[in-house]
Amino acid sequence: MKRCPYPCPVVAANQTNLAALRAHLLEGYQCLDAWLALSELVTDMRQRRDCLERAAVLAPENEDIQIAYLEAVLAVEPDNRAAMSRLNEIRTLRLLSDVKTSHFHEQPRARLLGEILVSIGAISPSELREVLKSQQTGTPITTDRRLGQLLLRQGMITPGKLAHALIIQQQERSRLRIAPQVLGEYLVEQNYITPQQLELALAEQLRLDQKNQRLSLGQILLRLNMISEKLIERAAREHDQAFWAKYGY
Repeated sequence: MKRCPYPCPVVAANQTNLAALRAHLLEGYQCLDAWLALSELVTDMRQRRDCLERAAVLAPENEDIQIAYLEAVLAVEPDNRAAMSRLNEIRTLRLLSDVKTSHFHEQPRARLLGEILVSIGAISPSELREVLKSQQTGTPITTDRRLGQLLLRQGMITPGKLAHALIIQQQERSRLRIAPQVLGEYLVEQNYITPQQLELALAEQLRLDQKNQRLSLGQILLRLNMISEKLIERAAREHDQAFWAKYGY
């Protein structure tokens, strides 16, 4: 299969030409632009869903495409619980990533997780490139294609290494004065726990997750006696209040 550049010049010249777009794909090109253009041209919702599914596989990190695909799935299958759950998850994470407390300012982002893993020698640049390619496979609804989870499933890193990289990312975000996105970051920012405690808790959470024992970070921290139940509840309330305050609720 041949991969097209994005944006694709062939599609740019044939944006509304259904036959030309179809011929381009039949030539064996994996073309994100072509599938997106086709999704706008077809009138049958099932065909639109199929086009967006191909686009979602080619662009697993593009949330707008993932959302459009899942919405198309639900238009055809309104009772599809997996699609609804995945759509809600993406929308919630998008909202959470937008949260900024009043004393934080917009700054350059911290390094991506893959960059950090390479820098600490957990994986090689070639291994990173390989696993990033694998993000394009799998069903967008059911497959967890987050980089860390892919690396764990393929046995390329340990839970401890992933937790260490996540802590480095959290510390970089803190130095850049980027608002905490998740509860773990908030707990460290407020000195409720130390970065070392968070790293240990994350590693334990990842190890249990590999055994299909899914516990929240708060539950892990309580099990490890790193924080009291009263304090974790207080921190969760504060974190939620910061989120809702952002949207004026």
